[in-house]
Amino acid sequence: MISQIDIGIELQFITYLIPVIIGIQLAFYFFYQYYKIRDANLPLNRVLLAFGSFIFFMILGPLFIQFSRNFIENGVLYEIVSRIGWFLAFFSTISVSLFIIRKDFSIIINLQIAKILLILNLIPVIIVFIVPSMRSPIFIMSIIFVILNGLNILRFQVILIKRSIGIIKKKFKLFFIGAIISLFALIFAVLVGLGVLPPFINEIIYFIGVSELFIGFITISLSVHNFPPFYEFEWRENLLRLLIINQKNKNCLYSYSFIEKLGKKAISNKKYPVNYDELFSRGILGIDSIITTITRTKDQRINKIKQGDFHIFLDYGSDQPYLTYVLIVKMDLISTYHLLKSIRIRFESFFKEILLNLDELKEEHLQLFESFNINLNKILQ
Repeated sequence: MISQIDIGIELQFITYLIPVIIGIQLAFYFFYQYYKIRDANLPLNRVLLAFGSFIFFMILGPLFIQFSRNFIENGVLYEIVSRIGWFLAFFSTISVSLFIIRKDFSIIINLQIAKILLILNLIPVIIVFIVPSMRSPIFIMSIIFVILNGLNILRFQVILIKRSIGIIKKKFKLFFIGAIISLFALIFAVLVGLGVLPPFINEIIYFIGVSELFIGFITISLSVHNFPPFYEFEWRENLLRLLIINQKNKNCLYSYSFIEKLGKKAISNKKYPVNYDELFSRGILGIDSIITTITRTKDQRINKIKQGDFHIFLDYGSDQPYLTYVLIVKMDLISTYHLLKSIRIRFESFFKEILLNLDELKEEHLQLFESFNINLNKILQ
């Protein structure tokens, strides 16, 4: 006959399995989101791997601890399973640090401090397999290093929120809120795992922690859904002009000036003084020359040109190969390729029927395709 204590233990474990299942799904969904756009080679998208790893180890560690606490009697097996759980829990912050100490994030955080905190975080990971007991003062004090690294990771997320705009900023905010809630649950898990509280209080703390973990993961799930590509921090300030050209008659179907959209602040940037009318005309003449070259060499196409202090990126229509997409930028950023491709896909999808009958149109092209501004603004969010 199962005792009342056994029923309580089973109820605790089953309750904890709910956020565990959600957490594992979330972690792999972050990995999947990164996998979907891995071909774009956008370095900052590794933050998806960091978030996914953090959730995976954060949920897996306490699972081992709870399993050993509830179902394994004190002994060698209990010590092994329990210590593995602590190791995985401590490694959750290390897994994030391994991704954010890369050079790509050096413009927003001090990499030296991040590396020092990462090394300090390794101390409790090692100590957990050395100390004679999980209640050892050395072990408990070493948890401070995990907390310090965790606080640095939270600071990193705050900076990401401040440096981001549009949809991705909203996504980072949701993840940050969910992470804060989940980390409080992790603190409760540490208290329960150490067994320093009376049994009745221990059980209350346990269910509060599980509830917070559930709420935190639900919040995080809202952030990961349709997570947009994470471009370089300066990618918006890098854009100058977009042109979509019909190679058949050399007409410009669509033109968009990013610099005018940014306003006076961008125009007054002394580092990049530009006569935009002159740049526009030179760009068109340059594209004409390129188109002639393309016509003679069907197997090769030019995708990038450097003109003075600027870079001209080119993409070509898939269903309408006579279309040339031109993006003029200040710097050669990896994200430019992905952005121009996204613009091409959206443009050809939105004007699919019109482009099939483009030669029969008598309406002024620029006026006709002006409605693409709405779609472009969505891409730029």
